[in-house]
Amino acid sequence: MWSYIDSRSPRFIIPSRDLLIGLDETGKGEIIGHVVLAGVIFPKDLFDELSDIVSTADTKRRHDFKYWDEIFRRIDGLMKHGFRYEVQTISPEEVDEYNLNKIMDVTYQRILSKFTRDADMRSCRVVLDDYGVGSTLGRYLNFLRNQGAEVIVENKADERYLEVKVASLVSKRIREEIIERINENPDFQIDGLSVGSGNPNDMQTIKWLGKWYESGRDWPWFIRRSYETVRRIEGKPERSKQIPPIKEELLSEEFLEEFNKGRLSIRSLAIICPHCGSINKSVTFAIYEDDGRKISGIKCPKCKKLIENAGITLRYYCGYVVPDTNVVIRGVISKDLESSRFFEGFTIILPNVVRKEADNRKGKQELGKLAELSSMGRIRLESPGKVEEIPENMPSVARDEKIVDIALQYNAILITSDQGIRAYASSKGVFHIYI
Repeated sequence: MWSYIDSRSPRFIIPSRDLLIGLDETGKGEIIGHVVLAGVIFPKDLFDELSDIVSTADTKRRHDFKYWDEIFRRIDGLMKHGFRYEVQTISPEEVDEYNLNKIMDVTYQRILSKFTRDADMRSCRVVLDDYGVGSTLGRYLNFLRNQGAEVIVENKADERYLEVKVASLVSKRIREEIIERINENPDFQIDGLSVGSGNPNDMQTIKWLGKWYESGRDWPWFIRRSYETVRRIEGKPERSKQIPPIKEELLSEEFLEEFNKGRLSIRSLAIICPHCGSINKSVTFAIYEDDGRKISGIKCPKCKKLIENAGITLRYYCGYVVPDTNVVIRGVISKDLESSRFFEGFTIILPNVVRKEADNRKGKQELGKLAELSSMGRIRLESPGKVEEIPENMPSVARDEKIVDIALQYNAILITSDQGIRAYASSKGVFHIYI
């Protein structure tokens, strides 16, 4: 029946290129949780099958997590046939502080760069649901057009283009999983009430907000404090938002040139110190206090001064980090996320050699914390390779090489407190943060 209907009036615009790329986001209007941005890419051969899977899905109505997960599992089953997706998140804290458009521009460009670096642009159709695309992403989309891609930016694109509809469903499922974890956590329940969907029209959410505020406790990390509903409960006026301090001028010219061509290169990444002008392939991690609060940042190794806004800039232009074993065992990332949140929103790559070496009490404790933080969407975790592949008593040189090779493979920032790994990373031109 669907085939007959499609022959008369197709549900979605039929493929005009061999590869279809779609981008969409979920959660901009909610009171809690992250904004989730998703990109998908698939060959046109999957068009009919994907169309059958998503045609009846309604992303505008509220459904429980199982509804979205069932659809996602059917989509995910097409990975072996060339379907791929990429997801990035914007934290509630940054949603509160900053105008979203520039952050979304850079995030979408990073997602696109993963899809386009190996593809012939002449074979690609790229469709984006228009949120108010700014100049940063606009330049990159023009670059893709000049390379031969068909680029479409359109309001309500998910209603006409299958690739955007699928991206919308992927982002919805990821966000709903985060909301599910928050609702299940007893730490975030009050008088037996969980937070609900986070939608400003959800009476359970409104009731939860009122009870939590009356309890006198600080808002949890996932509450968007700038939103009108929350400000009204607090009896405060609306907050103005800033332009996000994503500073291109902190990044090396070579890296930006590569990025604007759709290539993410950790070998070309360097940080330019705004104080002394030095170009650094390595920076040091620093924790300092500001108004009694612990804040994390990075310092220039030459002049020892704090490089402000480097964290948010690296997060949105690079977004991937590889910690070595010592960093995991010391709990650097989870401790940071409990207070200053330098690593909020990064994808943490845990190589198999690190997971094997962290097989002890402290290491297991940290890996458990990272898994919990990942389930709430505060970071993302990837664990390449099997632990069983790592031999016992691996020589330290081989271990260092394996960790640095993973950083190169993922174009990720290396985080290390080991002088040997630091020296090897420097010899390979890998940008790294030294703890």
